[in-house]
Amino acid sequence: MKKTASVILAKCNQEKKLYGIRIEKREDDWVRTWAFKLQEEMAEKEGFDKTNFSGSFYTDDEYPGCPYCGAKKCFICGSCGKVNCYDGTDKVHCNWCGAGGTAYNDDSKMDVTGGGY
Repeated sequence: MKKTASVILAKCNQEKKLYGIRIEKREDDWVRTWAFKLQEEMAEKEGFDKTNFSGSFYTDDEYPGCPYCGAKKCFICGSCGKVNCYDGTDKVHCNWCGAGGTAYNDDSKMDVTGGGY
C-alpha cells in the first residue's frame, strides 16, 4: 500500500533552528512520524517552504520530537500559521514572526503554512 507523506517546516523554540517534520496521511488525519535537522538551502531546494496542509495533526508513539530540544509537541502560530516546537508552557513565542501569546489546546482542524525563513 502506497503511503502519502510530506514534510512541514518547524523551528525549535529553544535553539531557534529550522527542522523538518515528516507527516504521513492516515485515514483523514496527518501524523507526525519523524523529525530531522534541516538547513534553509535544503528546505528551499526540496520545496518544503512551499507546502501547506490542512486537517487534524497527531503524533505517532514513535515520533522522536524536535531534533534540537526533544519536544514532542508543536504549536502553530496564530499570526503567521507556521510551526514551532512546544515545551508545554502557557506562554509561547513564534520563532518565525516574533509573535507571542498564550497556548491553548485546539483539537479542531488546523492550517499549517510553509515558506519564508
